Amino acid sequence: MYDLFISAPQKQLLAIIAGGVAGLICFVGLTLLLHRRIFDPRIRLTSHRTDLAILVILWVQLVIGLSTLPSSLHHVSEPTTMLRLAEYLQGIATFRPDAALLADISWPYLAHMLLGMTIFLLFPFSRLVHVWSGFASLFYLVRAPQIVRSRRLDPALERLRRGG
Repeated sequence: MYDLFISAPQKQLLAIIAGGVAGLICFVGLTLLLHRRIFDPRIRLTSHRTDLAILVILWVQLVIGLSTLPSSLHHVSEPTTMLRLAEYLQGIATFRPDAALLADISWPYLAHMLLGMTIFLLFPFSRLVHVWSGFASLFYLVRAPQIVRSRRLDPALERLRRGG
């Protein structure tokens, strides 16, 4: 459908540039977030293992996605890989996948797709599901920051708060 507005090589280049910039920004932000979650004792105590696991999975997904950029640049003029992957993913969305389209596709692309689909599977069972509450309301964009505190008194957290 995009062929009406942009050619496949142009779309590939746009995806590389836009995806690369957005991916690098997300990589920096997610790396900082992970570092803070792991090395700040207060935040570490209030983080769930699943929170950390999802963040690590998202970080790995970003790294794999960014690792595909150099090889994608090599075939901008002949974007057959991009077209085959797009057709395969459209087949998944319409419940008619054709695995033959994945023949001879290099492993980073396949790993990126597999991990992306895994994230979709994990989405409803993690705190990622809260993303939908933001889309439901424009008020979410201008609301005051939310502070979440546990109602239960965690002895380890109390000791940390008292400086002991």
